[in-house]
Amino acid sequence: MTVVAEAAAMRALEDLDDAELGAQLLRGVPTNELRSDEELLRHAARATAFGAELAGSTAGSTPSGSTAGPTPAIVEHDGGLDAALLAQYDSRHHRIDLFTDTIAFCERLVDELGWRHLFPVGSVRAAAVEHERAHHLVTADRSRGLRAALDHQVFRLGGFRRLAYIAGTDEVAAHAFAARSLGLTRSPLLLTRAATAAIRTRNDARSASNPKEN
Repeated sequence: MTVVAEAAAMRALEDLDDAELGAQLLRGVPTNELRSDEELLRHAARATAFGAELAGSTAGSTPSGSTAGPTPAIVEHDGGLDAALLAQYDSRHHRIDLFTDTIAFCERLVDELGWRHLFPVGSVRAAAVEHERAHHLVTADRSRGLRAALDHQVFRLGGFRRLAYIAGTDEVAAHAFAARSLGLTRSPLLLTRAATAAIRTRNDARSASNPKEN
């Protein structure tokens, strides 16, 4: 694919709504291979709604009664671009690791794709922090809430129901959480999809020009 064609494919992602992008994310997660497109779209829509509602209920702070504890510390690093890492939550050390080179790459990509109206300057870093904060909240005490929101029943006996977790829905919810927290009109999942493709192309080109490093 040429550079022009790849850029056009990235821009075309804007035509998909957030739930559709979420369904595509779920399709690529192991254990979801046999699920129908309709089912994945339903799970993605519910996870998106859950993430947005969670952001509204926390409003930038940990709600009372939560076991999530204080907001994780933020530590910045370089060297994330080669590994395609933007941010990650380290539960052991209760911190969010941000990779500044990847953030800068994504900010440039926003300008190149003409998406600055969707993602204002500084929103990449802010969205990464909120995304990982959402993972922290769900891991700490909201996993049951996510299962309830998905309402995917796998067993029932009388009045007892067992609900299952759908792999990847926490990621969809975290993107929606970030969008709602920052007042973005689109989920950062849109940018994540484009950035993933752009970073892969960048890294493949570097590997091809430096075969001895492979």
